[in-house]
Amino acid sequence: MILRFTRRHVLQALTSLGALSASGRAKPTSAAGNASDPAPLSSGPLLPAQAGGLPADQSKRWKGSELGNLYPFIKEEQQRTRQSLAFLNRRPKDLVAWKAECREKVFAALVYRPVPSQPDATIVERVDRGDYIRERLTFHTAPNVTVPAYLLVPKRAKLPAPAVIALHDHSGIYYWGKEKIIETEKEHSVLIASRQRHYDGVSYPAMLARHGYVVLTIDMYYFGDRRLILDEDLERGINDHSKVESEETIGQINDRNGKAEHVIYKNMIDAGITWAGVLAWDDIRSIDYLVTRPEVDARRIACTGLSVGGFRTNFLAGLDPRIKASCVAGWMTSFRSLLPRYESYTVPAGWPSGLLDDLDYPDVGSLTLPNPMMVVHGWQDTLFPPEGVRAAFNALAKCYDAIGKPERFQTFTFDGPHKFPLEAQQRMMAWFDRWV
Repeated sequence: MILRFTRRHVLQALTSLGALSASGRAKPTSAAGNASDPAPLSSGPLLPAQAGGLPADQSKRWKGSELGNLYPFIKEEQQRTRQSLAFLNRRPKDLVAWKAECREKVFAALVYRPVPSQPDATIVERVDRGDYIRERLTFHTAPNVTVPAYLLVPKRAKLPAPAVIALHDHSGIYYWGKEKIIETEKEHSVLIASRQRHYDGVSYPAMLARHGYVVLTIDMYYFGDRRLILDEDLERGINDHSKVESEETIGQINDRNGKAEHVIYKNMIDAGITWAGVLAWDDIRSIDYLVTRPEVDARRIACTGLSVGGFRTNFLAGLDPRIKASCVAGWMTSFRSLLPRYESYTVPAGWPSGLLDDLDYPDVGSLTLPNPMMVVHGWQDTLFPPEGVRAAFNALAKCYDAIGKPERFQTFTFDGPHKFPLEAQQRMMAWFDRWV
């Protein structure tokens, strides 16, 4: 029996805590391996698709919410939140002091601040790609945390050059991380299909490198070389990074990791940390590594990403003043608009508990003021309620208007799904050319 593993299955499997904007259609996976493949990874049956991503049904008692009879209590508590530190509520006269106060609140909610460490980078491989050099490397973001990365260095740019931190997507594909957006040799068909679906087949980091930017991208926690590996995988000789698995096994790994995502999240909470905290810390420490490179102009660093990459971009730009411009693709909404009907689609497992009373999601992005921000959104993106997207756009635009710099906030919308299309990528590059 062949089960077709769709975006809805990915998102449903992550429970009501939700994924960080998983999207796209994965390749079919099989319930039983071929004779030449290892036995299937252990996993339960795929659950039926949820109704998330549809307008609330006002004729129903609980609006069609997946939270059912628990919806009124949770929604009421959500609506009690005040966003008391938001720029538009606080109207601060001292922008620097306001940002310092807000950032401290965000870092406290993220509850992950390990002892800082030197990057202590190791370059594993250098490949000449014609217009740029691609380095595969590792560096430390904490004393016992090693992060795999790619660095692209343009060959024809005047050095030191401006830099971009490129943050990869979720897409329900855990087997790869940074490779989803970086050009590599002999790419797997699943990887090629994913890039076509989400980026019009383009490696935008390569495009930026050819244009003269140094580009860094890392594997975010739980993806790529940092994905979930179990003892049973080692015993069976699979999922150990020493080889590329078959399409079927990759599908099974993605399936299992999707179903385990909420388990990992809950255990991180129990351990006293948050997923969002780990992501934000690793991304900030990525800047620490970038500024050690002589090829990089430390005064000219930008960041961008799609989906969970957009989520990370919003936090990185808001929390680190070294980011001089940003482009958030496919992840901008007010959290107050998500319930009902988006419980399992968009609410990220990594949202810091309690932060909504101080700041909404776009408020975190507003901490980048007065640095420029661009937001990309497709109106057919079913991960976000249109009213939530418009509310976020409106709030951010008002923030930039209030400081007298409306030209530093720009939106690019298109009539399409959850993706970072080529035209948006080109506009992002022009945005960075203007501001970085």
